[in-house]
Amino acid sequence: MSFFQDASIKGGVADLFGYMREQRGSKLMILLLACVPTATIITMFYFDAMGKATPPPPTVTYIESWPADRSVEESLAAIREHQKTKDAMRAREREAYKALGSVVGMDVEKLDAEARKEEAARREKAEAEIAARLGASK
Repeated sequence: MSFFQDASIKGGVADLFGYMREQRGSKLMILLLACVPTATIITMFYFDAMGKATPPPPTVTYIESWPADRSVEESLAAIREHQKTKDAMRAREREAYKALGSVVGMDVEKLDAEARKEEAARREKAEAEIAARLGASK
């Protein structure tokens, strides 16, 4: 701590100006060489910030669109097609969970049977709603 007590800002500035007043041939070269790394770093920070300051271009998300005059049967066919891909994805997910459950020591067959039963009931209810809406729209 005694080092910082002996330091003086006024004395440091006076020493700097005194050094600059001296006539040496390499003084200007040393000053320029000392300023180059600092200027380079500041310039790099500036250009890096300018590149990151501009927001990225907006992303365009395309969605499926259907003709307004498509029939209900076409809509149901598209829904069933999409449902097949979702069911395939769920089957892969179910297999992964079954593997995890068997590693942990759970009775995966019992749990799978219960889940399939609930899914079948839910699917029957959804099909009944669709049939009711089709009957109401005709």
